[in-house]
Amino acid sequence: MISGKWSVPVFASLLVLVVGCGWAQDARAQGLSIPAGTKISTLKYTDGSVVNLKPAEQVAWLVVYTIKDLESTCASTFFGGPGRPCLWSELLTGIKTKNGQPVGLTINPAKDPNYHYLLQIIGQSCIITATPKGPGLGAFAWVGQPGNMSSGGFYYNPDGADLMKAKDLGEMGYEGNGFKQQ
Repeated sequence: MISGKWSVPVFASLLVLVVGCGWAQDARAQGLSIPAGTKISTLKYTDGSVVNLKPAEQVAWLVVYTIKDLESTCASTFFGGPGRPCLWSELLTGIKTKNGQPVGLTINPAKDPNYHYLLQIIGQSCIITATPKGPGLGAFAWVGQPGNMSSGGFYYNPDGADLMKAKDLGEMGYEGNGFKQQ
């Protein structure tokens, strides 16, 4: 008889716990989002065909693109940068250019539940990648020398993390601040 009195409250408590954990898990899986006031332009491959990105892919593309832009500022002494690529730690904490402009990210990409991000610096060149942590998302890479307009290529593989299968992106950009410190 005692078990009958407790079965409904215990069941209700367990249901709340399971449902609550499910909501928390869904919120965690959503991860980062495009900042308010930022709008990504239509991305196209070099052959002109349109690239359709999922929301998590839009975030990953914007992170890689923002890091590429920040590295260009770092590489340019003309714009007050240190004249070299910035380290990952500098992009996370932010540095100031000689004219006081902040150079850094507004987010920590390591907190993205959908992607792994990597910045490799080789001399004056960089490799910036975003590879999905699971299936269903594409991978991005930018390879080049920041600040050198004729150097670099942006790549995307819509079918997963294998960047050997990535294709060149030709048209891309965004309006707003993206993930840049202001």
